[in-house]
Amino acid sequence: MLKGREIISLPVVTSGERKQLGEVRDIIYDPYENRILGYIMENSGWIRDGRGFLHCDMVKREDDCIIVQDESAIRKLGTMPELKEALKEGKDIRGLRVEDSEGKYVGTIQDLIINEETGDISGYEVSDGVIQDLLHGRSMIPNADIIIDSGRVVACAGDRCDEVL
Repeated sequence: MLKGREIISLPVVTSGERKQLGEVRDIIYDPYENRILGYIMENSGWIRDGRGFLHCDMVKREDDCIIVQDESAIRKLGTMPELKEALKEGKDIRGLRVEDSEGKYVGTIQDLIINEETGDISGYEVSDGVIQDLLHGRSMIPNADIIIDSGRVVACAGDRCDEVL
């Protein structure tokens, strides 16, 4: 499994000649479908001006780069409806408060846990603050054990997810 932050800042290169096309700046994902949609390489402030590529255009990730077939994989974000829509809707839950089913604070979502081959999000890394992170490390909540509700995330125990809201 891979954490989202391990992808950020990786160079994007072509498969054959290994020509560098840019760097990954951010990940675009859908937390409701639990999958990576694509990647932003650069963004000059307007969605239609930024460039990126779809997850399905990624050939593979190596330790030091992400490989795409060729330069045609890199397109303006505005020309890829699935990325444009996700950016417009703001489907990013990183930074949201996580509570248990009784409303008790659990932490804040800090990162995605990704299956890099499929692009599926298997879970989320949760921080309970810097000191707790240093003492105990960050925890991971499987995506099956959360419900996203009105700007917050509710962590629940598997079969109890249905009765939380």
